[in-house]
Amino acid sequence: MAARALCSTLGPLLLALPLAAQAKVEFQRQILPIFEQRCVDCHATAAPGPDGKIKKPKGGVVLDSKDGITASLKGKLVVPSKSDASALYASISLPADHDDRMPPAKKGEPLTADQQALVRRWIDEGAAFGSWVGKKPEPVAAAQPDAAASPAKGAARAKVDAVVQLQQGVKALPAATLTSFASGPFVVASVGDNSPLLAVSCRGNADTIDDKALQALTPIASHVTELDLARTHVGDDGCKLLATMPLLTSLDLRQTQVGNTGVAALAACKELRSLNLFGTKVGDYAATALATCKKLEQLYVWQTDVTATAAVRLRESIPGLRVVMTADLPEPMPEGQGGQRRRR
Repeated sequence: MAARALCSTLGPLLLALPLAAQAKVEFQRQILPIFEQRCVDCHATAAPGPDGKIKKPKGGVVLDSKDGITASLKGKLVVPSKSDASALYASISLPADHDDRMPPAKKGEPLTADQQALVRRWIDEGAAFGSWVGKKPEPVAAAQPDAAASPAKGAARAKVDAVVQLQQGVKALPAATLTSFASGPFVVASVGDNSPLLAVSCRGNADTIDDKALQALTPIASHVTELDLARTHVGDDGCKLLATMPLLTSLDLRQTQVGNTGVAALAACKELRSLNLFGTKVGDYAATALATCKKLEQLYVWQTDVTATAAVRLRESIPGLRVVMTADLPEPMPEGQGGQRRRR
């Protein structure tokens, strides 16, 4: 009887020991990766977009900085030690079919039960951030009159300026070299204004282009600045040729056979601004390799094995880099001048 009474007394205490012994949730290691993967694409600090317009966080909710998280919704987004009073936990724990559930249905599935529980526990433990402060608002430079009147025009001007800078000292290729592509699977054309720099895409012949076919681009490799190889059979070996393109700024490799080794080779392309790796075989190794591409502005890694943690580290290495891990992809390049865009 005494033993039974002792078990009755100590039982609840023993059951509580595992929970009490758990280490406190670390924001930067456990919570931030969830925000980066599922939330920050819509709830990032306001900053100028590629078109020159200021992209503001939806609903005024900012999740990529400590100041944003603590100040959003007038301090009600996260109420330390009170998950039931925190709008963040309320929105992520709504039923999957609820209109106000976050992330919204169009952005994918709800957070898993474990992720929801982790966020709740972090809040109830005091919502500590450790040493993390996150992103600081970018200073917005005073716009020139014509750019202020038309942000799109300002963005176009910036692209033209970039082309002008890249093409300095670059001589145009012989006309015969460009003419030789007239009947091949590639569309090769100047980026505009008689620039010697070239934009290359497929002529609706993605299925016929593999690593061997890429060798046809060798004579113009030094002049290619935009290259669309989406949905081709290009793989890691083909990337060795792409790595010899010193002026390459935009590369679309979505749904190709490219993997970590190929992307590691692409790290040699120091002028690269936009890289689309959607639906490829890349992972965290590739993300780490790209840290040397300091001019990279856009990286698309939706439906790859790149983790949110690796994406965060890459963004820390390249200030201003936008890593897209959701269904938000750029339109493919036009198929030649005046051509129609392919469907995604």
